[in-house]
Amino acid sequence: MNHYIATYIDFIQTIGIVCIFTLILFVLRKLYLDNEKENYIEHVKIKVDE
Repeated sequence: MNHYIATYIDFIQTIGIVCIFTLILFVLRKLYLDNEKENYIEHVKIKVDE
């Protein structure tokens, strides 16, 4: 195998791995932030008339 072809294959694999890890981190971050928003309770002022 030619040295340039092997270097090119390594380069393509590195780009693929970086893209996959970036996608995984983006999805996990999005899921965590959406879950955090659902568990948030807003403060409400309640006035009771007697």
